[in-house]
Amino acid sequence: MKRNKELLHYLFINLDKTFLRKEYFKNDFLSFCLYYFPNEFTHPLALFHHEYIDDLQAMKNIFFVWFRECAKTMFLTYYYIYCIVYNKKKYIMHYNSEIEQAKSILLDLIIILQTNELLIHDFWHLYIPPEWRKQNEPTKKTIWEFMIDWNIKVQAMSIWKSPRWKKFLWRDWRTHRPDLVWFDDIDTHKNTKNPDLIESDIRFLTWEVFGWLNAFAQKIFLWNVINEDGRVPRLKKFFEWNKDFKIFWIPIRIQWKITWDRFVATDEEAMKKNKWITDDAYKFISLQTKRRDGSIWYNQNFNLIAYKNWQRIIKKSDIRYFYTLPKVYRVVFWIDPAFSEKTWTDAMWLTITAQEKYAWEIHKYILESIAFEDEEKDEDRFCNKVVDLYQKYKCSLIYIEQNNGWLILARMLKKRWLAVIVLNSEKDKVTRLREYQWEFERWLIKFNSDDSKVSKLENQLLAFPNDEHDDLVDSMVFSFKPFSWWEIRTF
Repeated sequence: MKRNKELLHYLFINLDKTFLRKEYFKNDFLSFCLYYFPNEFTHPLALFHHEYIDDLQAMKNIFFVWFRECAKTMFLTYYYIYCIVYNKKKYIMHYNSEIEQAKSILLDLIIILQTNELLIHDFWHLYIPPEWRKQNEPTKKTIWEFMIDWNIKVQAMSIWKSPRWKKFLWRDWRTHRPDLVWFDDIDTHKNTKNPDLIESDIRFLTWEVFGWLNAFAQKIFLWNVINEDGRVPRLKKFFEWNKDFKIFWIPIRIQWKITWDRFVATDEEAMKKNKWITDDAYKFISLQTKRRDGSIWYNQNFNLIAYKNWQRIIKKSDIRYFYTLPKVYRVVFWIDPAFSEKTWTDAMWLTITAQEKYAWEIHKYILESIAFEDEEKDEDRFCNKVVDLYQKYKCSLIYIEQNNGWLILARMLKKRWLAVIVLNSEKDKVTRLREYQWEFERWLIKFNSDDSKVSKLENQLLAFPNDEHDDLVDSMVFSFKPFSWWEIRTF
């Protein structure tokens, strides 16, 4: 889009030219953003940013998968504001996998409408506060819907919440159905495990949601890459045959070239560019630093390479060993109890890990992984063995998983004056291990060089998640859990 630079400069510096500015920005979404939100534009935009902005302004349907920190959510938030102040849409719906996240976007919109002085100067107060609160008091933490003075409704939605019968009739005495819908991060680590659930969600979106929208509704999908199977890859194939959708698939590098100049390849290059920059918003981001967060995470979020269900998380090259312990450390036990009748034939695992705080990082040393089977699972015998190990390793804390007889075990260990905390696992085993992948790749986690103490654990780890036995891996991951370092016992 060609822009008159002299006219833009005139509109930017003359605050009193309200009417002319509003009329010009009505057909120039990028200039609208640059004027009303100048602090966001700290780096030159990439070509794909301009294409994305032009397609938003043209009210096209968009399926967008980008790398992290590329400002896709920022532009779409401002597009909501753009549609509101210019009355371009009547009924806006924002979908997210979690309703609280959808509500947070609506709260951002309200705060902008109530506090952006440039917007208020040109468009006056548009947001109608509940109970007629003052305009300058954005006190609510979350909000699921709100109305705008000239007949616009904005609503937060979660997946499986249908727009059926969602319509409103207000000052223009016309019935409005949703005419702008944003689907934000519908794929998550939690909901991409079950292919049947994925398929039912896609049917819900394409049949139920699409079927109850305005016939000319603008639909925008902003996604992240998670797994090889999910809503993202399936819907991408679905929309590739639909000429009404514009598909963006923008990784951090295209033909080995970084797609946005805000990112640089190495830490050294970032340090040179950031030498005299004090504001983080203006600093350049090193991809080398991002890669330290783990290759799987980096591939998902920057290279747009999905995690494959059969893909091993820890490689042999990530395994390192220690021969001596540091001078200052603390020892943590993790116990996976198996005292119930259903699990009586299962082994009960105890993993012992030493943790050392070094600068802002915590180095972990896996000392031993022990299996208790058959007669060894006798409650008194097991507790006596734990007491011996507790004293041998000078343990600081014992974690116990909340299942299979945990209450009995916790009480018996506490009676022996041991420090015990019971934990409940909320995430699945694969997700829990992937959170520590970057630490294995940076060699912050090391195994005991005595192979007899950790060999079974190491074999399970290298085969995970494709081995039928994975209890040792899970026990190891929980033993990495830190607690307040003022509680540390040093030796």
